[in-house]
Amino acid sequence: MARKRRRGPVPAGRFFMEPWTPTSEPLLWLAGCGHEIRASRSDYYFDSRQRSDVPHVVLQWTLSGAGWYERAGRAVLLTRGMAFVDVIPGPFRYGYPPGGREPYELAFISMRGPAARRWQRRLTANFGHVLALGPGHPVEAQMRALIGLRAQESLGDRYQISARLYQIVMSLLSALSQSRAATSPLVAQALACIERRARDAAFNVAELARELGCSREHLARSFQAGLRVTPLAYLTEHRLRLVMRELRDGHEKLGRVAERCGFSGANYLCRVFRGRHGISPARARARPWMLG
Repeated sequence: MARKRRRGPVPAGRFFMEPWTPTSEPLLWLAGCGHEIRASRSDYYFDSRQRSDVPHVVLQWTLSGAGWYERAGRAVLLTRGMAFVDVIPGPFRYGYPPGGREPYELAFISMRGPAARRWQRRLTANFGHVLALGPGHPVEAQMRALIGLRAQESLGDRYQISARLYQIVMSLLSALSQSRAATSPLVAQALACIERRARDAAFNVAELARELGCSREHLARSFQAGLRVTPLAYLTEHRLRLVMRELRDGHEKLGRVAERCGFSGANYLCRVFRGRHGISPARARARPWMLG
């Protein structure tokens, strides 16, 4: 795998590249990770359109100071607790900010493979390329832990690494979705209701709307504005998450799992599960890392 190209001296911090060659398994593949401190624009500036790296997804988090990211003519100052996610090479620039006066401390992870691109597209389609989660967010600790374990060469095998990467991506999606939902009291109430009643197979979107005292049309508009999904899609996804917990943590027969997670039967669960994940529940139980 190609190392990130740099301009200027090697910074204080650590940078690592994964030695494993990706297989056809649908994992998140770690291409690199690191902690850096940069002090000048001449030392740290990239035009990603000119990069010749093997394509990879990068998530870069500001730990202190400020970074700079520009895409489609829009430049953003990345202060502490902010990050950008994008694909290198790509039509954007980033680095030390023009006129900056203090060191820019950052952490980054780079991922390769179809799964990485899929989650990058989902993140950026729903929340944009610049993410603002605030200082001290759990994602920061997860990234630091990943970098620290890599420094100690104790990350484990590719499945354990993929699980850690999925943890970071899922934490991002969860936090950003909750932040968006918090702007709509109706959506927040709907999510709480789904959490409470999703295991009941008789519970559906019509029942959800009745419980909230609104029309299905108004509920659908609120979900699209807040979460960019339909209420049915969210309810189904929530039930599939419950199924994955059951498959990982228990040994119940599939019919019992379907009953416990709000599906009308094992056949229907298999059809929905395969349509969403591309594999059967039985295979997911045997290889849960395939779904993160």
